[in-house]
Amino acid sequence: MTTTSALPFNMLDGIRKSGIDLAVLARKAGLSLNDLRTPLSAEQADRFFVVAYEQAADPSIGLALGLQPMRPELFGVVGFSAMTSGNFGAALARIARYNALVSACELDIVLTADEAAVRVRYDGPDRPYSRCRMDIQMGTLLNFGRLFTEQQIVPLRLSLKGDAPPYHARYAEMFGCPALFDQAHDAIVFRRSDLALPLVSANPAVSALFEDAAERDLVTHHMRHDTAHAVRDALRQLLHGDLPSIEQVAGALCVSERTLQRRLAREGLQFSALLDEVRLEMARRYLAAGRASLTEIAYLLGFVDPNSFFRSFKRWTGKTPADWRQHQDESAPKPKTRASSRRQSRPVAAAP
Repeated sequence: MTTTSALPFNMLDGIRKSGIDLAVLARKAGLSLNDLRTPLSAEQADRFFVVAYEQAADPSIGLALGLQPMRPELFGVVGFSAMTSGNFGAALARIARYNALVSACELDIVLTADEAAVRVRYDGPDRPYSRCRMDIQMGTLLNFGRLFTEQQIVPLRLSLKGDAPPYHARYAEMFGCPALFDQAHDAIVFRRSDLALPLVSANPAVSALFEDAAERDLVTHHMRHDTAHAVRDALRQLLHGDLPSIEQVAGALCVSERTLQRRLAREGLQFSALLDEVRLEMARRYLAAGRASLTEIAYLLGFVDPNSFFRSFKRWTGKTPADWRQHQDESAPKPKTRASSRRQSRPVAAAP
């Protein structure tokens, strides 16, 4: 059975404070109260959210739950890792990296000269509670920033997919910014300068401990859900000059080599093919960056000599590394003329 992490305790606490009996809610979803604090299958979590949304009988409840007073003592490793970060930007980066441990959503941070858009993405079919879940996530991000910076952060705007709900006026009331609907992405957009706001809870020594714990939990999470993802992630961390062995990757994933081989075989995967995928991915990144020579890239990717790298790259792509880099350079946007640069001296951010 595919599992997710336990439901966020702050959310459960908010549901309880809204007057809903969690034990009754769990029973209606075919669960026990203790089940709510343990990893649930996707089906179990869906049943719980459907019942909770129906029981609340308030389509806008996600706004209240997301912006309710936070209780840091209910945080898990993701929350503690974020709150001990140095500033709001570092905290958001950690939440985005580790959010899979506490939520089914994925977060992407898109930066421009003046803005920092945190895009929220949920895969899977639309559900009755989908909008509510988005409201909770965006409210939680803002609530976190205000609590731990001790600044009344006001987002520039909310960007929301789909039509405006009946309670659309409450977004501006509760977030203090415009809410735009029928947008390409769901996002809460902060000022770029907000990222530099220091956290009053910053603690570098403790932060490192929580980051290590979150990384271990993330590895375990990926191994439960997607062995290929976990192996690729480990290879990216290890592939910096020496060619990682399957034994080294297994060690990084905290499993035995035999266990890793068994999981790869069960999913029809080959370690050598995953290694080639990561080498190609990193080769393209290095080539596109343009800072390293071809010989340096060959070394970074663990090839014994440049010729081995050239042959492998041509086998993977049909082009030599030099040809691929030249094609990238030719297809890159041409520099603006001096006149057009003056007209567009201030970058204009696309709507997130």
